[in-house]
Amino acid sequence: MRSAFYSAAPALLLAGLCAGTASASPFAAIDAAQGALPKTVVPTFYAIDVAPNPKTMKIAGHERITVTVRKPTRTIVLNELQTTFGAVKLDGTPANVSLNPAKQQATFSFAKPVTPGTHVLDIAYTATVQTSAQGLFKQNYSDMQGKPAYMYGTQLEATDARRLFPGWDEPAFRARFRVSFVVPKAWTAVSNTPIVATTAAGPALKRVTFATTPAMSSYLVVLCAGDFQKSSTTADGIGLSVYATRGKMPQSQYALSVMKDLMPYYDSYYGIKFPIPKLDTIAIPGGFLGAMENWGGITYNESTIMYDPKLQPASDQKGIFGIIAHEESHQWNGDLTSFGWWDDVWLAEGFATWMQTKAPDHFHPEWHMFIDADDAVQGAMGRDAQITTHPVYIPVHNETEAAAVFDEISYTKAGAVLRMLEQYLGPDKFQTGLQHFFRTHEYTAFNANDLWKDLSAESNGVDIAAVTHNWIYQPGFPVVNATASCSGGKRTITLTQHRYLNDASAPTGSTVWSIPLNLKADATSAQTTPLIFNAQSSTIDGGSCTAPFVLNGDAVGFYRTQYDAQTQAAQQTAFLKFTTADKLNLLNDSKAFAASGLQKFDNYLAYARADNGDTDPLVVNGVLDSYGQMLTFEQGKPEEARVQKYVASQVKPMLARFGGWDGTGMNDDQLQTRNTILFLLARTGDTDTIAEAKRRFAVVMQNPQAYSPLNKQVVMGVAGYAADAAIYQQLLTMAMKATNPTEQQNDFFALFGAKDPALAQQSLNMTLHLPPQFAPFAPFIVGAVAQEHPKESWKFLNDNADKIFAPMSAFERVGAVSQVAGGFATLIPADQIEAFLKSHVPPDAAGEAKKTMDDVHTRQAVEDRLLPQIDAFVQSQT
Repeated sequence: MRSAFYSAAPALLLAGLCAGTASASPFAAIDAAQGALPKTVVPTFYAIDVAPNPKTMKIAGHERITVTVRKPTRTIVLNELQTTFGAVKLDGTPANVSLNPAKQQATFSFAKPVTPGTHVLDIAYTATVQTSAQGLFKQNYSDMQGKPAYMYGTQLEATDARRLFPGWDEPAFRARFRVSFVVPKAWTAVSNTPIVATTAAGPALKRVTFATTPAMSSYLVVLCAGDFQKSSTTADGIGLSVYATRGKMPQSQYALSVMKDLMPYYDSYYGIKFPIPKLDTIAIPGGFLGAMENWGGITYNESTIMYDPKLQPASDQKGIFGIIAHEESHQWNGDLTSFGWWDDVWLAEGFATWMQTKAPDHFHPEWHMFIDADDAVQGAMGRDAQITTHPVYIPVHNETEAAAVFDEISYTKAGAVLRMLEQYLGPDKFQTGLQHFFRTHEYTAFNANDLWKDLSAESNGVDIAAVTHNWIYQPGFPVVNATASCSGGKRTITLTQHRYLNDASAPTGSTVWSIPLNLKADATSAQTTPLIFNAQSSTIDGGSCTAPFVLNGDAVGFYRTQYDAQTQAAQQTAFLKFTTADKLNLLNDSKAFAASGLQKFDNYLAYARADNGDTDPLVVNGVLDSYGQMLTFEQGKPEEARVQKYVASQVKPMLARFGGWDGTGMNDDQLQTRNTILFLLARTGDTDTIAEAKRRFAVVMQNPQAYSPLNKQVVMGVAGYAADAAIYQQLLTMAMKATNPTEQQNDFFALFGAKDPALAQQSLNMTLHLPPQFAPFAPFIVGAVAQEHPKESWKFLNDNADKIFAPMSAFERVGAVSQVAGGFATLIPADQIEAFLKSHVPPDAAGEAKKTMDDVHTRQAVEDRLLPQIDAFVQSQT
């Protein structure tokens, strides 16, 4: 019963610690998990009181932890970081405290062995309020009147719970938490569970106490407080609320409606009722990046979920729905069930990534969410085609290594494999297997092998562990080579497979994947045939020779397919009759083959020409992206002007097809394509485009609502690119005054894209003087400026790296350093990038630097390979 989860009586807590699990021992999941902490002492209940002081930036903390001692011991070891201990007692007996800063551990020693059984550990301590999103942090921001304000938030994943309270900060140690939070009287406080008591804590302070949580990992604890407003509704008997800083509540209504859609959907899909009586969304202004799935209280950067239909296009709803679907899915996969150690984070994140597309697609099939997610999948395939990639499952030896597994392989590839598996088994069987898995793993750590068993039981004898093994436990993915032959009008397709790599000359190894093929014997129809190709080579029936075929129908599979020349020609002839997903898949594969050296760039251009006249914006965007890449390759090269002229000649005729400057009659997807066309024209130096953007910008200065959101967005972007000092200052003023976070970001990044060198330097200098809520974005501003001014940006980054990255949390910093430095690939010599990474990436994260350098060398090799081909092609056309 749900009420038992919120009982404060410690005697009830241990009895239900692993309720709903199939384990004979309540400690089985803990014993099976990796980790540095001893398993001798296990926490079952924390009563924690935290009182932050915004002036001293210290936290006065006190906790009583109910623990189970499993065998006699003289020591209790737990995690801490930046903690000063006061009195520490076990059942009233004082403990001697010693610290190991290198391991971020504290050891409590006792004169006599502690006997097995239940004990209470009493700890008085002082922790530190953080200035970046780690532990309990103070987030500064500007209120709706532009006045300085602040709030408190938490970010405890992966290993920052120890910054807030001493404890067993490893995911297998699930316990219940009852938390009290001392905050200003006028503020609203939010945590995982509902408030059960509020008492005075001083002249201007109050202590807010929250109900006891279900058993969960420590990194899922959340505490937020500030001058919040709240909007609420209910769904499936669960209270749903959005908390936002004062004045922004109208922009949160769409997020609340998404939560209302998703709660009954997930209750039904997972087959388990949400076990907490409320679920909150907390919008944090400023430097908190992304979102965090804290159980019952999800935190988001406000820019990811705020929506104002007067200022934002309706298409922004896709991203909002997607990120909420991801985090809310985690309430089941990651919170209700969880990984025992960080090497299994892929299963939680893979589920959530799959669901951030699947759930919105259920409610809005017109959004084409799986196609919308194609860019992310292509990015993951690009990373996974590197020789230095890692398997989806990767051993994690310590907490520092945990940060490295939160990448596109653990998220996007894992999600793509789940989608591929669902397609092969069928949605109903897949869901039934999942429901059994979640029912038998409530409140405990999961294991992928258990999931494969449950799915196998629903799949008519298919060994799912065998099907998935190489997708999860081996690096990379395959390319399927398909050669068709005909006899008597019947087609036979000969298949071979090998590992696909970004360098076609590299050895491919001998891995054989079980590949779920989705054969469309006639690619102009919707009919598909599911097959498993699990050999080095094989032949299959390909249907009639009169119709073009594709193997990876609807682009469901995480693999590439290379066809023989005759098949390619047939596909290109019928190209405009294919589905959007199939057209994009053929374009993406042929582009990748050209980049890796498997084929020539002409093969890709043949597919691009076959798409001529297409009005499908999702496909045309892929072609436009290639034109943009051509312009980037040619920056500062001898053929730049010729290639600019060629690109302009190709994209300018498309403008009328997608509505022209006014976009009359276009939907948001078409307008996004129109915007890309106009920005490409600006990059080619098209004077008509730049002049019209500046004319319309002057109109916006007189009336900010003169144009619809997407029409205004392209005006600001092109005008910012071609800005003079006056336009730059006007954009800056607009950005600083904006109260909608998305509009503000658009305005800022419009001016950061300025082509004028003096204005670029002004943007770079701005990164050193940003308001606190924007400071964590400084590295990405440098990266944005670098696209037009690489040398100046690189020098600035090197001169100011410590200041630029300082506002970020330790967890975020390694990834940001690698991402920003890697963005200079082909713009700055590789040896300079490598030297920068060695200086700014800690030795225990050297793998991240190595991965980045692999990307840098690959991008340089791609440019070297394609540039002569592009030059030759363009010369032949002009």
